[in-house]
Amino acid sequence: MSVPGVQTITLPMPWELESVNVHLVDLDDGYLLVDSGIGTPECFDVLAGALADRKIEWREIRQLCLTHLHPDHIGLSWKILDLSGARLIMHRAEAEYLALVARESRAPFFEEAMLKSGVPADLEAKMDRALRDIRRHFREHSPDWLLEGGEHIPVRGGTLEAVWTPGHSPGHICLYSPEHRYLISGDHILEFITPNIGWHPGSDMLAHYLESLEKLNPFDIDLVLPSHGTAFRGHRERIRETAEHHDQRCGAILAHITREPMTAYGIVQQVWPRGLTPFHQHFAVFEILAHLEFMQRRGRVSAESRNGGALYWEPAA
Repeated sequence: MSVPGVQTITLPMPWELESVNVHLVDLDDGYLLVDSGIGTPECFDVLAGALADRKIEWREIRQLCLTHLHPDHIGLSWKILDLSGARLIMHRAEAEYLALVARESRAPFFEEAMLKSGVPADLEAKMDRALRDIRRHFREHSPDWLLEGGEHIPVRGGTLEAVWTPGHSPGHICLYSPEHRYLISGDHILEFITPNIGWHPGSDMLAHYLESLEKLNPFDIDLVLPSHGTAFRGHRERIRETAEHHDQRCGAILAHITREPMTAYGIVQQVWPRGLTPFHQHFAVFEILAHLEFMQRRGRVSAESRNGGALYWEPAA
């Protein structure tokens, strides 16, 4: 399945998902590249080869739009900007969050999250190393166009509407073509998996994500072009399934803490009993925290601080 004026390039990743898609969109003069791939030599070589096969030179990439700041989407962006001289497009919230992450090569609230979750110190150190290694080359970006959502990016044969879809990341965006009825969805909507929704202090990230899903329901979309997997149809059905998944996850968490009070780390061990690598433990802890935050704000769970700051969760009285 394809749409006019868009070429999808699949790039390798050294993770379980194995690949990430970037999208080349025709402009009246040159191309818009949506996302960059991860910052590895293997990924760069595949991207460079794909452009060469299409007889596209780096300088013909006039604009680079980043859907969000996760390493598989932003990792090659600095190199691509150097090679192409392209204008950089990002959402304002994502550029601001990148500036915070780049200072420490990790989320600025990592230690707070680990303390709240009751993560053992040795595992916390391993999780920290895993994420720092991936983000060690992150630097601030100074986008030429800071989006707020609702802007229209001119492309050949029409426009792409920037749709702000926070949840997976604070400034995640999708790009919608009203003329050709396709959606470049980033990680917001995926066909067979659900994106990680990670906790941020003072924010209800799961609520933001669910609201962002609902925001896309009225759109007339014939084809979704995701960052992982192949293009697919039926965005409304996938929105419904994804929302149900999170409702079921909340129910599973509630069932676990009904048996006995648990930390977020303890809940992770129940939800994923086979065990996870430190890399995946990081995302699992943040995801469970986001669901607990969501339920706490709706009066479904409460927490008591014990053992120096770890929160033990139980159903609200």
